Amino acid sequence: MSAPESVGSDAPSGLFASLRSFWGVLLAVLYTRLDLAAVELEEEATRAIQLVMVTLAGVLCLSMAVFFLSLFIIAYFWYTHRLLVLGVVFGVYLLGSVVLLLIARYMLRNRPKFLSQTLTELRRDVEGLRTAVKTGETKP
Repeated sequence: MSAPESVGSDAPSGLFASLRSFWGVLLAVLYTRLDLAAVELEEEATRAIQLVMVTLAGVLCLSMAVFFLSLFIIAYFWYTHRLLVLGVVFGVYLLGSVVLLLIARYMLRNRPKFLSQTLTELRRDVEGLRTAVKTGETKP
C-alpha cells in the first residue's frame, strides 16, 4: 500500500510545481510588459511637455517678430499704398494659418498608435503561449 501513496504524493507536487512555474512565468511576462508600458507612457508625457513648451516659446517669438515686421511694412508704405499693404499682410497671415493648420491635421492623423510597442509585445506573448499550449511545452 505504500506504493500508491508515494505515486499519489508525487503527482500533486509535480502539478503544483508546474502551476507555480507557469504562474511565475506569466507574472514575469506581465511585469515586463507593464514596465514597458510605464516607460512608454513616461516618454510620451515628457515628449508632450517638451513639445508644448518649445511650441509656446516658438509661437511667442514668432508672433512678436511677425507683429513688428507687419508694423514696419505698414508704416513704410503708409503714405503711398496703405490699403494694398494691409491686404497683402492680411493675405500672408491667412495663407500661413491655412498651411499650418493643414500641417497640424497631417501630424495628428499620422501619429504612431498609442502604446504600439507594448501591444506588439503582448501579441507576441499571446502567440507564444498559444504555441506552447498546442505543442504541450512547459518551458517558456
